[in-house]
Amino acid sequence: MKTLNILFQVAELLAALAGTFYIMKYRVDKLTRYFVYFLWLNFLVEMVGKLPTYIPAYDELSFLKETFLIKNAWLYNIHSIVSIVFYTWYFRENLLSKKFKFTLDILIILFFITSVLNLLITDDFFKVHSSFPMITGTLIILISVFFYFFEMLKSEKILEFNKDLVFYVAIGTMVLHLVVAPLFIYSAYYSKENVDFIKIRVIILYCAIIFTYTCYTIGFIVCSRKNRSY
Repeated sequence: MKTLNILFQVAELLAALAGTFYIMKYRVDKLTRYFVYFLWLNFLVEMVGKLPTYIPAYDELSFLKETFLIKNAWLYNIHSIVSIVFYTWYFRENLLSKKFKFTLDILIILFFITSVLNLLITDDFFKVHSSFPMITGTLIILISVFFYFFEMLKSEKILEFNKDLVFYVAIGTMVLHLVVAPLFIYSAYYSKENVDFIKIRVIILYCAIIFTYTCYTIGFIVCSRKNRSY
C-alpha cells in the first residue's frame, strides 16, 4: 500500500515536471499552460491533503488538532468540483462545434450549482468526501470526451491523433473517472469495519491515478519529440 502511495505521488510529480519542461521549451497555447498549472495544483492538493496524517504524529502540530485541518474532506470536496469544471472547460476549448460548446456550458453551470447546493444541504463539506460531484461529474467528463473524439474522427486530426496532447489527456481522464465513479457509488461500504473493501478501494484508486498521470507524461514526451522534429 505504501509503495502504491509513493508511486502515485511520483506519477503526479513527473506529469507536472514533464509539463513544465514542455511549456518552457516550446511555444505552446495558453490552454496547455493552464493544464500544466492544474497539474501542479493537483500535486499541491495531495500534499496538503496529507496534513491530517502528520498532525497526530508531530507534537509541533498538536495545536491544529482542534481545527478544520484535522480532516481533509473539505479540501477534496472543493478540489472535486474545481477538477470537473476544469476538465470540462479544457475539452470545451478544444471543440469547434458551437452546439457542443453550448451544451458543455450548460452542464458546467448546472454541475457547479448542484454540487455546491449538495454540500450545503447534506452538510458533507467538512465530514466526508462527497460522492455527488464525482458521480455527476463523471457523466459530464464522458460527454466532453465523447464530443472531442467525435470531432477528431471527422477531422484530419485522426491522422496524427497520437501526437495530440489532448488525446492523452482525454484517455487518462476518461479512464480515471470511469474507475473512480463506481468506488464512490459503493462508498457506503467504506468503513473501518470493512477492511477488505478499504484495501481494494485504495489499490484501485491509486492504480487509476498512476495510469492517468502516466498518460499525461507520455503525452508531453510525445509532443516534445514532435516539436523537436519540426
